[in-house]
Amino acid sequence: MKRTVVKKIRDYREVVQAVDRAAREIPSLRAVEMGAVPAAPKPYPFYHLTLKGAKTGNPKPRPVYIGGGIHGDEPGGVWAVLEFLKRYPALPDLYQRFEFTILPCTNPFGYEHNTRANAAGIDLNRQFKHPSPPTEVQNVKQAVGDRPFLLAMEFHEDVDTPGFYLYELTRDGEPSWGREMIARIGAKYPINRNEEIEGMPAVEGLIHRESADDDFRNMIEQRPDWPQAFYHYANGSRHGFTTETPVHLTREERAEIHLTALDAALRKLWES
Repeated sequence: MKRTVVKKIRDYREVVQAVDRAAREIPSLRAVEMGAVPAAPKPYPFYHLTLKGAKTGNPKPRPVYIGGGIHGDEPGGVWAVLEFLKRYPALPDLYQRFEFTILPCTNPFGYEHNTRANAAGIDLNRQFKHPSPPTEVQNVKQAVGDRPFLLAMEFHEDVDTPGFYLYELTRDGEPSWGREMIARIGAKYPINRNEEIEGMPAVEGLIHRESADDDFRNMIEQRPDWPQAFYHYANGSRHGFTTETPVHLTREERAEIHLTALDAALRKLWES
């Protein structure tokens, strides 16, 4: 049978070089190369970054997760993380008050070849309940452990959406921040205002689930193919957001949307 050849679209060395540069320029950044991701002709390095601001010790450090590129055909999330690292030394004082766990590109093969799945054809964002997941997911789990983050942000994209939208997961008693985040973005960029997005009810670009929702609890318990957002939620993370940018915008605009959402969430976290 003839083998299908997947064409290389982007270069993962962009990620490697950005991580190396950030490690030189940000004294508090720790970059760890984890288990290599299998692929032909050679495996990819997989990076786990931790970034502790100068003021995380007073008051108590506030742990935040940022991840991009679990779907390789959604490069805007990776670009946003790389832009975050580039901007970090000049970001406002607020950012020095958080401890960031960062996975810049969870699916290196997919990123290079513009495929949703990894080199084995597996959708990594459905593997977080699997007892023996692919290497990429094992690396994610090793990097974050069972840590409950105060904020877990995952940067995604949607090829079909006319504008930005947002998935929000909150635990019992936690306020929703999604509308304020969307308002920040909607001041400059288009919002998907459909009443149903991806088969779920939405209000002005927000798909919101909370742990008090019995249907959601049942889905968490029964669904075997967990996305990463469910994994963070199951570990006790307080606020979870999956940002979805439209791909018809420029690279710079898509990264800016993700980082605007992150900034809005961090400000709400600091106020809480």
